This record gives sequence, structure tokens and C-alpha cells, in this order.
Amino acid sequence: MSLLIVALLALVGRLVFINTSQGAKLLARTYEQQRSVVPLPARRGLIVDAAGRIMAGTSLQLSVFADPKLMPDKQEAAADVGRILDVPAAELGQDLVAAGNRRFFVVRKKISEDQAAALKKARVGGIGVFEEPYRTYPLGSLASQVMGFVSSDGRGLGGIESQCEDWLRGEAGLKTIICDAGRRAFWLAEDGYQPPRDGYHVVLTIDAVIQAAAEREVQAAIEKYHAESGVAVVMDPRSGAILALANVPTFDPNHFGDYADGSQWRYRNRAITDPIEPGSTFKPFIAAWALAEKATRLGEVFDCESGAWRDGARLLHDHHPYASLSFEDILAKSSNIGMAKIGKRLGNKKMQAALKAFGFGSKSGIDLDGEAAGIVRPPHQWNSFSTTSIPMGQEVGVTPLQLARAFCVFANGGMLVEPFVIRAVLASDGGVVQEHRPPAPKRALSKSIVATMKDTVLTGVVNHGTGTTAALTHYQVFGKTGTAQIPKQGGGGYVPDAYVSSFIGAAPADDPRLVVVVCITKPKKSIGYYGGTVAAPAARQILASALAYMQVPQEREGPTEYAGLTGGD
Repeated sequence: MSLLIVALLALVGRLVFINTSQGAKLLARTYEQQRSVVPLPARRGLIVDAAGRIMAGTSLQLSVFADPKLMPDKQEAAADVGRILDVPAAELGQDLVAAGNRRFFVVRKKISEDQAAALKKARVGGIGVFEEPYRTYPLGSLASQVMGFVSSDGRGLGGIESQCEDWLRGEAGLKTIICDAGRRAFWLAEDGYQPPRDGYHVVLTIDAVIQAAAEREVQAAIEKYHAESGVAVVMDPRSGAILALANVPTFDPNHFGDYADGSQWRYRNRAITDPIEPGSTFKPFIAAWALAEKATRLGEVFDCESGAWRDGARLLHDHHPYASLSFEDILAKSSNIGMAKIGKRLGNKKMQAALKAFGFGSKSGIDLDGEAAGIVRPPHQWNSFSTTSIPMGQEVGVTPLQLARAFCVFANGGMLVEPFVIRAVLASDGGVVQEHRPPAPKRALSKSIVATMKDTVLTGVVNHGTGTTAALTHYQVFGKTGTAQIPKQGGGGYVPDAYVSSFIGAAPADDPRLVVVVCITKPKKSIGYYGGTVAAPAARQILASALAYMQVPQEREGPTEYAGLTGGD
């Protein structure tokens, strides 16, 4: 009996010792073993177009997570899970061992509902199923270079997804799960729940309908003329809002990994990142400045030398020989010689002022990453060749976006606006987090010069000049064609038989609502390469589709016949 009492006293003493000296430590260990903290991912915010159409959304997928500390036997757990997921047990076992002391990591993403049900029924200790958000793009490849994409770990890469990451991402929450003696989850701790904050929504100026029309017409031009690529910009000349930025070929951000074989250039928003020599689409800007500086006048006739003119050491040619042309017909027929003579009248210093006034050589300020400033050499590098080259759109590099922005001056009464793509950022309850507030536009040209250029000179290009293929029946289009050779990298001349065919225009002339730029790179010369042949018809179709969609009132009724050159510069 005494021995039993001594044993009981010893046991009580041991319990007292453990409770007083190690109780807190063991209690903490038990607390840790019985609890598992599971992150609650936030839903990434939506990206919607100007009409509220979802361009990037978030869906939920079932995924499997593991907490190795709650596993009695990692290899047994790997075998059970592997059998259900049809994954080699050895592979899962390696993952569990590699997890080390991590309390939560994703074992497999995007499992089926049947697999999730089987895992729950199996009640494997330390294994759980949760709903995980993933990015989806309901419109597929539409405006993909503007959108960018999201990596497998939920991080925005490229485009709006990247630069608006802080808005879109949101803040993750967490929940604490209490497990039973068998290390199976059976309770959610009331004090261990923190809800996630979903990301904010980004509203764009892009209109999916106009964007689709732009991509469709650029793609059609590429296919018809066996070209390498093409871009289009559609812009509201009054506000600077970008309604479409098309880059073809494109890519599907739902499957962005499919383009890791050397075609990553598809990711680039070439309409804002890749300067080109603009060629004849540059002529209206120099011509307008010459009018403003009174270096010439409307109706003045220039000797165009029947298509060939030597200026010092340089011999200039026109695509078509003309003996003489009026100022406005120099633009309508796209005479290089006529523009070179206007350039000599104007002089380098005033041409430099013109380029600055129209925004060339500097970034437009668009709210997209990666914009190029273009290429305008400093004044001390200009020479006598520059005097005749720049009026023809040579020796400078501009992006299609810069061309569109500059042409808005002719469509809005002379103001240089700042383009933008992000209209607003909204909270999940619809509250405005941030709204676009455009800076005050700068005056580039007087209203009278703009009216002369728009109503007389640039309408003439479309009505009886090189841009007749851009004409619309019910709206007066005004614009300019361009056919520019592609310079060799590093200088030293041009790539043989390599051109950028372009058209820049706007409509309707009485109240311009849209400015459109189309640039098609490397059309096959034997099929067609002039801007009036390749790019102008695509611009025409984009304008026709967009104006009809916007329900812009028609300027005139019935068919209108245009005579003159077709398929020229």
C-alpha cells in the first residue's frame, strides 16, 4: 500500500513539474499542431471596356493544399493523394519533403470536382481543398497587348495587368482551421478569420466593338498583302480617349505560355513602342506649319520638275511625274518634290518648331508603360538634307500613337490633347477610387489654319488624290496616305523592297468624332505596297464600322462617286 502511495505521489509530482516548468511550451506546441492557417486569396479586380464589357475577369478553380506538419506519414499521404489525382506518389512525396517547415503550400492547381469530392471523403491528414481565383480573358486575344496577362502565381505581367497591379491585386485574408486528434480539419476558429479585400476594377477607354473592328481590318490587310504585321489606333480627337489600339499578330492571354518559342514580340504594344519613318503621312504637319508661317499660301503653284529634281548633291523623285502642282495638290498627289521646296521655304529652325508643336520627339503622356518618345535628332545634327527629307517624313521616327495624336489637331480645332486609356478605377461597391483628369490641351495651330487644312487640303487627298480608297459614302473623310521605306538597323540606307504602308484620317469632316491610323509593315511589293492601296481601305472599314456603331449622324445621303488617283502614296 505504501508503495502505491509513493508511486502516486511521484506521478503527481511529475505532473506538477511538467505543468509548471514545461506547460506553456507544450501547450503552444499542441496549439500549433491542432491549428492550420489557410490563406484566402483576394479576387483580382476586373478590367472592363468603355461600355462595361469584361475584358479581364476572375474565376474560381479547385486546388489542393498541404500542411506537412499535420501529416502522420508524408509518404502514405502522398500515395493516397497521388491515387486520387492520378499523380505519381514519388513526385508528391518529393514535394512534401521539399516543403520543409511551410505550413501551407499548393500541391496541385485546377482539380476536378470529382477529385475534390474524393479527397474530402478520404480525409487525408494535412490535405485540404480550397477555391483559388485565376485570371480569365473572356474576349480572348482582343486588345491583348493593352491588357497584358497574369502569371501562374497571380502577378500581372505587361500592359494594364502589370501597371495597375497595386489596384487590381487586392489583399489576401486568412482562416484558421482546428484539427482533431487524427489531424483532420473539423472546426473553423472564430477568432482566426480575416476576410480578403478584393482588387479594384479598372475601366478603360477602349471599346471592345471598335477594337474588334480595328483588329479585324488590320488582319485582313495583312493576309491580303502578305504583310508581316500591322497596327491601328482609333482616337477621340476631342478628349484624347483611345478607343482602339490594335496590334496584329496578337496573342491569347489565357494561354500566354504558348508564345515562349521566340514570338514574345507579340506581347509588345507596337503602336506605342516601335517608331517608324512616317513617310508621306508626315507631310500635312509641315504643310500646315508653312501656311501658319506664311511660307506659302493656298493655291500657290510649285514647279514639280516633271518628277525629278536635283537639289545640290541630292536627286529627288516623285512616284508620279507632275510638271506643276498647287499647294493643296502637292498634298493630294503626295509630291515629294513639292514638299521639299516647301521645306526649303520654311527652313530647319521653323520645322523644328513644328515638330515640337505637334508633339514629335517626346512622349505623348499616355497612361501605358513602354511608350517610346520617337526619334527627332537634336537641332545641331540637322543639315541641308534634313531640310528636304523631313517634309517627306524621312530622318524622323514616330509611333502610330504620335501620328494619331498629332492628326487630332486637324480634327479638334488646333489643340494637342494628351491620349489616355484608363478612364477610372472603381472599388468593388462602385465607388470611384481614381478618375482620369486630363491636363489642359495645348494650342498647336490656329483655327483658321486647321479649317483650311481640313476642309480644303486633306479632304482633297481623299476626294481626288492618293486616298480615294478611304472615301465613305455617307461621311466626308479627310486624311493622308504614306508609303515609307524601312531604314536599316544602325543606319546606312533602307531595306530593299521593305515598306510601311500607312493612312491617317478622320471623319466626319463637319464634326470629327474619330481619328484613325493604320500602318501595315512589309506588304509584299508584287501584290501592292502603296499606302492608298494597302492601308487606306482598312482605315475606311474601321471608320465605317465605328461611325455606324456610334450612331454618328450621316453628313450626306446616297452614293458618291470619286474620280482621281487610286492606290498611290
